[in-house]
Amino acid sequence: MPGSRCDTCRHAHIIVGFRESETMIFCNYAYDQLLAVPFKVRDCSNYADKNRPTWKQMEDLALPIRETTTSKTTGFRIPILLPEEALAEDE
Repeated sequence: MPGSRCDTCRHAHIIVGFRESETMIFCNYAYDQLLAVPFKVRDCSNYADKNRPTWKQMEDLALPIRETTTSKTTGFRIPILLPEEALAEDE
């Protein structure tokens, strides 16, 4: 049987004893007050996975990319024909 959704939630405060029945789960999503959760949760609208980074953490890890201007033209390059090849194409 799968565990509770609270096991991986960022808002969960979980206290585990020595027995499986000695588990207390609290949710602190609403106004930073602890709300006791007396059952295993299958789905929650306020779920935030603690294993995924937040937007701020991703911004801090991101590499800065600077815009640079180049004098190169974009697009496909046109091959330059040597004089011998140009004469061969004319024939």
